Amino acid sequence: MNESNHHIVSPVRPVVVDAHLHVWKSDPSFPDPSVTPMSPTSDIRVELLDQYMDEHRVDRAVLVQPLYPGEDNSYVAHCATRQPERFCAVCVVDSGAPKGVDQLSYWVTEKGCRGLRLRPVVESETPHFNHPATFAMWEKVESLGVVVSILMNPSHLTDLEQLLQRFTTVPVLVDHMGLPNLEDGTGTASIKALCALAEYRNLHVKVSGHYSFSQQSYPYQDCDEMFRQLVEHFGPNRLIWGSDFPHVLLHCGYRRARYQIERSYPSLSSEDMDAIMGNNALSLYWP
Repeated sequence: MNESNHHIVSPVRPVVVDAHLHVWKSDPSFPDPSVTPMSPTSDIRVELLDQYMDEHRVDRAVLVQPLYPGEDNSYVAHCATRQPERFCAVCVVDSGAPKGVDQLSYWVTEKGCRGLRLRPVVESETPHFNHPATFAMWEKVESLGVVVSILMNPSHLTDLEQLLQRFTTVPVLVDHMGLPNLEDGTGTASIKALCALAEYRNLHVKVSGHYSFSQQSYPYQDCDEMFRQLVEHFGPNRLIWGSDFPHVLLHCGYRRARYQIERSYPSLSSEDMDAIMGNNALSLYWP
């Protein structure tokens, strides 16, 4: 038998990137344990995340600095530096202070962070969003080439558009579909308003966090129309999946979050699915 011309080629599995999750070290003395759904007084270590990723075939992850512990991005930065092909870090700085620019430079150039998170939904941070005093920080973002992710709700869309008009080359990523309010029936309208900004080609949207605004149980079918609108307006190449680990563990669990889009939208082509589930995040954070 001549075997020289026969080779078995293993298929290449598409890369899966979890583009939104959190890890942290516990602080038993933290004054407000309820600041996040899973308490900062409990350990959420990267080793736990590793186990979920391995079990559910997730290749890379974007470690987003959580509300706790403020602007000390040391843990997420350390995890990313230790395994740069598996993790990257998104930092938080004091956007309302002049030192914010220096903080950003430090976490990006010295500690390797690849993104900045702004959080106008946080009451103390709301006044700084789109304030002229923060434009220097946006200019620094532009020069450093990092991605800005924004935890916002529909009330911040006007400010977001003004920032997109001013900083046209900064990649911007809206967390959790802009936190639409489905409880009072305005969710669809807010998604339409977000979709109206799709003309800004540097704007991307995370299709994540369904459990936090859906009024239904998994697979959150009341979010289907919003997802379809996002695909229609932004296209699959500007939508990015994230699990919102560890908070999702209290709701549908990691496995269900991992396969939700695949199960809910079988009409998506394999190419479009691969883009949403990994390739888009890969091109932003591991260019």
